[in-house]
Amino acid sequence: MTRSRITASIISGGLVATALLCSPAIASADHSEFTPLPLTYSLGRNNTLPCSGQLTGYVQTPHDRPGIAVVSVSWTSFFDSPCSITAYVNYSNRDTRTGGTRAIDLTHISDGSGSLRGESSRQISIEVGSGNAGLNLTSESLTSTLIDPGASTVRFVVA
Repeated sequence: MTRSRITASIISGGLVATALLCSPAIASADHSEFTPLPLTYSLGRNNTLPCSGQLTGYVQTPHDRPGIAVVSVSWTSFFDSPCSITAYVNYSNRDTRTGGTRAIDLTHISDGSGSLRGESSRQISIEVGSGNAGLNLTSESLTSTLIDPGASTVRFVVA
């Protein structure tokens, strides 16, 4: 009888340990979700080829800041010439039917050695409101977003 109780205890303990080790992790309240933005190509300020480059970034929806989307945008010129651009973050909340546009001025200056000067990356906070949201990047110049705005829009949920 003692041997069967020991065996039952070992089996029960093994099952509990397996359940604890294999259960999914629980996200904490301050966990942030990151959604990459589609790559956007642009001719840069004044639609010039020497100022052409790409806009990249991501949107973060911090759980500890309900209704807020934090957008990070970077501008990289394909050439070494100094290049500035105004990136426009177009956002909307499909649940509340609200939206807007925020402008971000970015400058990419390279001295040819690979080192950068200027503010080529910036982060902004946008009060989107809780719910299903979407955004895309454009600029004051010709961009790849103009070809298919729907394909260039990223969808995400704001807490």
